[in-house]
Amino acid sequence: MPAPVDPELEALRRRAYAPAADIYADPAALQRLIDLEERAAGVREGEAPPPRAASEAPIDPEEQRPPAPPAARARRPFPRPRRSSVILVAGAALLVMLALVALVLVQRVQVDPLQVGATQVARLAPDPAFVVPPAVAGDAVSGATGYTSFEGFRAVTFPNRRQGGDGAVCLSVYQPSLLTVDARNNSMSYSGQLFDTPSCSAGVFPPTLTFQLAAGIPELAHTELPAGTALQFVYDRSSGEVVVFRG
Repeated sequence: MPAPVDPELEALRRRAYAPAADIYADPAALQRLIDLEERAAGVREGEAPPPRAASEAPIDPEEQRPPAPPAARARRPFPRPRRSSVILVAGAALLVMLALVALVLVQRVQVDPLQVGATQVARLAPDPAFVVPPAVAGDAVSGATGYTSFEGFRAVTFPNRRQGGDGAVCLSVYQPSLLTVDARNNSMSYSGQLFDTPSCSAGVFPPTLTFQLAAGIPELAHTELPAGTALQFVYDRSSGEVVVFRG
């Protein structure tokens, strides 16, 4: 009858002869395997196994197993920013954005040159859908430009034919609802009081029209502005817009 196999010896043999053998990195376990192999060989030859010393406790194969190679180090998470840092960064970004917006607005908002308290209230862009009546621009109607409506008013610019090709521009402002055009003889009649001689540029000075909405005038009925409001229309050549100031 074959001698029973010592479980400790069997475990050490697996560490020595299995495909994942690791006992050669553990000198104590390797020596223990040699001792047990010699003892087992003596038992097979009919020898009684030498008694195990009291101090010779069996080796736990799991305890003798060398430490497993360290696992791949987990990626260190990025430190979470403090709330105060987030607030500071967001505030700085907001200030930069406001500064950029303010820079753009300052470039587009014209300053009241005489400091009389005027306020820019609108910028009128060209309106391709608006047809300028020939009676308004005269013989320069082919080069005329109409602008978006403001409080019932329409601004119109057209080349100044009298000054030739120096780029001079004239500006007219009126309310179309008060204008009647007779196409038969290209004549017109205006039932308001604010449509008068156009303003034309001179050198670096742009064309400018200024008037007041006095109580009782027909133009006032077509606006939502109170009586006494002063308006100024200025042609801005750099942007191709008409700027409206209110005083």
